[in-house]
Amino acid sequence: MANDSPHEQSRRRFLQTSGWGLASGLAIVAGPAQSEAQSSSTSVNPGQRSGSGPTPTDTAVVFIDPQNDVLSEKGRAWAAVGQSVTENKTVENMERIFQTAKQRGFEVFISPHYFYPTDNGWKFNGPLEASEAADKLFARRGVLNLDGFVGSDADWLERFKPYIEDGKMIVASPHRVFGPQTNSGSSPPR
Repeated sequence: MANDSPHEQSRRRFLQTSGWGLASGLAIVAGPAQSEAQSSSTSVNPGQRSGSGPTPTDTAVVFIDPQNDVLSEKGRAWAAVGQSVTENKTVENMERIFQTAKQRGFEVFISPHYFYPTDNGWKFNGPLEASEAADKLFARRGVLNLDGFVGSDADWLERFKPYIEDGKMIVASPHRVFGPQTNSGSSPPR
């Protein structure tokens, strides 16, 4: 931490005091470095919007997979990830981050994980991706089809819905596991 810039030190302090750095499936995205006047500030107040702390104009929060399949005891991946989710208080920490971001006016992006029926045709999946597809983790009926989505394993964790469905959340195109070749919602080449 001693070798970090004052801006990075204040960002780290902000993350530590607000609990932001504790959740898995989270990225804090910062824009260009602060101006020299802001960087030279010696006072660090994590809630401060000017001076040394991150601001809504230079920082965003990105959540990866805030979905039932990995965060709910009823999810298909719970046997594999449940102990870690519980021990690390992932759900509780993610909710704190949602609350803090909303209170402080930060943009929040969601990168969901979905598999569509057309994804079954890929011939070069990695082992994890092949297993997820076979077990129908994050399964959706189609790119533009929300039939059966609400309450499904691919749906948002119920306690996150007030934040995600507030009309301000930005939901990005879904991702897969191992690379851009699998991030298309269209049928793969055969």
